[in-house]
Amino acid sequence: MTETALPHVDAKLLHDIARGYVKTALLRTALEMRVFDLLTDGPQDADAVATKVGANPRGMRILLDALAGIGLLRTIKDRYALLPGSDDLLVSTGAHYFGGAIRLSASDWEWDAQKHLIDAVRHGGTVTETHALTPEFDFWEEFANHTSWFNNGAAELMAENLIPWAKDRDSVEVLDVACSHGSYGFTFAQREPRARVTGLDWPNVLEVTARNAERLGVRDRVRLISGDMFSVPLGGPYDIVMLTNVLHHFSERQATELLSRVATAVKPGGRIAVVGHTFEEHDSPETNPLPYMFSVIMLVQTHEGETHSVNTYRKMLSAAGFVNVQTHASDAAMHRVFIADRL
Repeated sequence: MTETALPHVDAKLLHDIARGYVKTALLRTALEMRVFDLLTDGPQDADAVATKVGANPRGMRILLDALAGIGLLRTIKDRYALLPGSDDLLVSTGAHYFGGAIRLSASDWEWDAQKHLIDAVRHGGTVTETHALTPEFDFWEEFANHTSWFNNGAAELMAENLIPWAKDRDSVEVLDVACSHGSYGFTFAQREPRARVTGLDWPNVLEVTARNAERLGVRDRVRLISGDMFSVPLGGPYDIVMLTNVLHHFSERQATELLSRVATAVKPGGRIAVVGHTFEEHDSPETNPLPYMFSVIMLVQTHEGETHSVNTYRKMLSAAGFVNVQTHASDAAMHRVFIADRL
């Protein structure tokens, strides 16, 4: 990239970054107040919306103007209207409603953790007393509870690539490590009627897992193990072990240790299925910023976690004794799926 083609740093850019938290607050407030729901029948003025939610008319006018200013509403004279895509993402009945995501990504805990970023940079990891790896941390209950937003295609992508292989197995025993909401194991079980899923997580999280299994009609094929995935007996052996959106919480060394541990629970000829935030070796922060931004979240929330590259995932799986590593991605999936064999 030539010097003239480089992005230009100016005061407008810096002001936009410095006030970025205001946009987050606007979205969080609007979703909590169900403002977008109230506009599904057509444009309304601020007084009408304020009356329906029991808010101050001036306060609502300022909120709605600002939402229009950041591109989440449009104005029609003195009224406010939804934009295309709102019914799916911003209205609470939408298939991909973002309300659950904002409860997590803009939770008080995450906001507070970012206030310690300077300390985390100096320290090289979290400095908070309660963090993402704290046993039975109640944030993970929230995470498991608010996952209607989580259907980003990765669970389906994993199932699609495991089911043709599983149909020839004598059994389909599955261990879902750090299962949380259970979406990965349960999506697979819904498509493979012989599958029996064992979910492992903290006991407070497994209460949510069990409810989701009941709701999805697979509870009779699910058993639960509570405890620390680094030390609790895993049972088995299993035909498939799933490890989804977990390894970025750890360094390459720690993640390899966990993969090596779960490898002992995989039957010879069985498979491991891993999902994670990743980036390609040829990526850069300029061309693909999200993985690098996610590492900032891991920096303030964990001791050594960060986004790992595709090659690092392959290296870790090989070091743990797995072979024939496949990678799968799709436009519908935010995360990459890795599937490997156990000799």
